[in-house]
Amino acid sequence: MNLAQSLIKAKAAGIVPVIAEIKRLIPKLADKDHYLPDSRDAGLLAKDYENGGAAGISLVTEKRFFGGNPEEDIPAVLRASTLPLLIKDFIFDETGIDYYAELLDRLGDSRKSRVTILLIAHLLKEKLPAVLEQVYSYGMEALVETRGTEDIPCLKEIAGKLTGVGFNNKDIDKLEKEEDIIRLTPKTAEAYRQVIGDALLVCQSAHRSPDDALFSLSCGADAVLVGTAFMLSRKPAEKVASFVRASMPGGRRIS
Repeated sequence: MNLAQSLIKAKAAGIVPVIAEIKRLIPKLADKDHYLPDSRDAGLLAKDYENGGAAGISLVTEKRFFGGNPEEDIPAVLRASTLPLLIKDFIFDETGIDYYAELLDRLGDSRKSRVTILLIAHLLKEKLPAVLEQVYSYGMEALVETRGTEDIPCLKEIAGKLTGVGFNNKDIDKLEKEEDIIRLTPKTAEAYRQVIGDALLVCQSAHRSPDDALFSLSCGADAVLVGTAFMLSRKPAEKVASFVRASMPGGRRIS
């Protein structure tokens, strides 16, 4: 099952579709005293997330700013968990896709169908359509990340080929160091929907609590991506479950 299919399944079940993220280093906290990169086993974390009810795992593999270790962590996650995997890196051209396809091939069996690659629209610019095709040619899926409505024009050429679009509440160019504020609004979600149609809209970052996740869904998101709140929790499975099982006021389940 790929990421889009898993998110749709969670939504149909009336639970909050959550992509739970593993990241070795949180830039926002890196300058603080006594902060150390996370060295826990990525496979064990992924299994905790799965036990908590996450619909997918996000793994930040970017090395310079986020301390990623793709060579060790991707195999660990895919072997420990049955969930689909979103790989997050700064991809600038097709060579980045080739790298991950070759890494997955070295695992010895085909797991590409479970993998989705994050493509950041404003980093790829005019290369986005070609890189998207490269992802698909390897049998993987793509989540195209955007900063907001200013990036919607980038989606128009590829709209019919999209299964998922990300709306990042934070500025990735600033390594997501800003305050946690949900920027998605119903008006913004509708502007996306006019272009992306039935593709999934994933609201990324700044979700500190289950209420934040519910707010994003109420604004029109189909799913949420949560990282820091889970990474800082001493009981990640329970923390994930609190998001997944959240309900609207009055106890109404997500529909």
